[in-house]
Amino acid sequence: MTVFGAAAITKFARKHAAARKPLERFLNVARHAAWPHFPAVKQTFPAVDYAGATGSVIFDVGGNKYRVAAKIDFEEQLLYIERVLTHDEYDRENF
Repeated sequence: MTVFGAAAITKFARKHAAARKPLERFLNVARHAAWPHFPAVKQTFPAVDYAGATGSVIFDVGGNKYRVAAKIDFEEQLLYIERVLTHDEYDRENF
C-alpha cells in the first residue's frame, strides 16, 4: 500500500506522545500490506470496521486507544488517512 496523509499521524503523535509507537507500527504494517479487499484488511487488523455511511475504514490502534480513519483504494493499493482520533474523540464523531 502507498500511504497518503501520514502527516496527520505525525501531528497527532506530537499532541499524544504515547500514540507515537503504535501509530508507527500501524504505518509500517500498512505500507507493507497488499490488501485486495476488505476481508484481507480484517485478517491483518481484526478490530477494523467499515463505516458504510462515509466509506471509511476505521482502524483501532494502540490497544483500542486510538482510531485511524482512512479510505482504501484496493485496485490502486492506496490508503488515504483522513483523521486520527483518540477513542473518546471517535465516540463523539458520526462515522
